[in-house]
Amino acid sequence: MNLPFFNAYLDSVGAPNFQSGCNYATGGSTILAAKANSISPFSFGIQVTQFIRFKARVFELLEKDKRQRKFLPSKNSFTQGLYKFDIGQNDNDAAFSSKSEDQVVALIPTILSELETGLQVFYPFF
Repeated sequence: MNLPFFNAYLDSVGAPNFQSGCNYATGGSTILAAKANSISPFSFGIQVTQFIRFKARVFELLEKDKRQRKFLPSKNSFTQGLYKFDIGQNDNDAAFSSKSEDQVVALIPTILSELETGLQVFYPFF
């Protein structure tokens, strides 16, 4: 696709360029809400919230400071963009390494439900 790597949402110090997109991924993140012993506190729900805040902040900055346009996506890019979700492997890995097969199978609907909920929260922002 010949696209550049996206700047990380959490690495927005300095002058990152978000014109091509923004990366919300964090190592160890899960679809299920993070717990005290989770590797990453940034579950899918948190990442969706980060996107919502990012979009609101972009719109605010585009109105206030025209000089920021070279670093920010246009308003249209949010409706015309390609969104990729690659999450859930850590949920599955944790389940397969610590649960019985029956427990893993029982957990799958919960994982899918959390994914569906996150997408339902995400989708109306277009």
